[in-house]
Amino acid sequence: MITFPLIIIFFKIFNIVTGTNKSTISNNESQRQKRGILNDPSFIWKEKEIFFYVDPMLEYTDVKVALNRIAKETCLRFKRVIDYRQSLFAYIPGKFFETNLGKRNEIPHKIFVSIYVRDAGKIIRETMRALGVDYEHNRIDRNKYITISRRQIMSNYLKYFDLRFERMTNIYGLPYDYRSIMHFSINEYAKSRNSVMRARDKLMELQMGKSKYLTFCDAKLLNKKYCHYPYIPHPFCLYGGYQDPRNPTRCKCLPFLIGNQCQIPLPNSMLCTQENMYFVAENVVTRNLFIARKCSFFLQADSRKKISLRLKFSTTNAQLTSHCTEENSIEVKTQNDLSISGYLFCPNGKELRLISKQNLISIITNDFPFHLILEVSYVQI
Repeated sequence: MITFPLIIIFFKIFNIVTGTNKSTISNNESQRQKRGILNDPSFIWKEKEIFFYVDPMLEYTDVKVALNRIAKETCLRFKRVIDYRQSLFAYIPGKFFETNLGKRNEIPHKIFVSIYVRDAGKIIRETMRALGVDYEHNRIDRNKYITISRRQIMSNYLKYFDLRFERMTNIYGLPYDYRSIMHFSINEYAKSRNSVMRARDKLMELQMGKSKYLTFCDAKLLNKKYCHYPYIPHPFCLYGGYQDPRNPTRCKCLPFLIGNQCQIPLPNSMLCTQENMYFVAENVVTRNLFIARKCSFFLQADSRKKISLRLKFSTTNAQLTSHCTEENSIEVKTQNDLSISGYLFCPNGKELRLISKQNLISIITNDFPFHLILEVSYVQI
């Protein structure tokens, strides 16, 4: 359990490292409008309950899983119909996962699902695109985060990399998210095995286009457009929190924050190391942390300093995994904006070495399925 003095320290840390207060948060959200969901109401669906049809050639379970994951994070509901003509969204077989951006004149709205690959994450992606959310790599500021090689893209699919809608969309102040469900992988729509895009953050490159769930920012963007209730009062939400789509009188917080305003770190479970806040100095410190589900740890350096971090799991071969996913990984956030998705790190027998973007590193376990020891070494630089 976090003691009261430690909670006070937490508040002081985050007020310093984020530089946020009520006025600056609201100003940032009104100023940073770059990529996101379409503004034009004619492209946005009025319905909160979406009737959908699934072609018999497709695996219905994949569509159901995808829609359940959207519904879990939003006020939207999805109801299956057997008659194609009664549907608003129709999931039909295709070569790739693709659809038009936002509501169009043709009803039902066709969402093509690849017959060659089963991927609930990409069904979520195209469903959100049908709802009016543009691809993450189509933000107007994308060149700060990725490079795109247009000559490597199949000509018929260049349209999915164009900045045609950047002046018609609203990002609601959200940051660029490499792990957004809306982000393409490095070789999507490639002519050959060459990459069509590269990340400027190389550790994030292989995690682009691999998400199977909405990130916190994905859900927030969708809720800001479809599940916003301006006439229902709710607390001012801190650290990226926003009006809860299911209970609009309260805040929807990051999974490791609680409280009326998302102002309190969630206490670690009894299976985790209980101390979870560490100040980083100029001498190297190594700690062994017990981790399981619902743990969070925060490393704080001096202002204008960064943190050099090394992570390694103490594990047996039986627990090794070769592919890091949301289900088997911890998340390492290296920026002071806690809403930005972090790196995924799983017990794969390798070390993770990185340097923070700013003076804060957060280690979040979410639903980490193992009970393991994480060796953590850190130093201020």
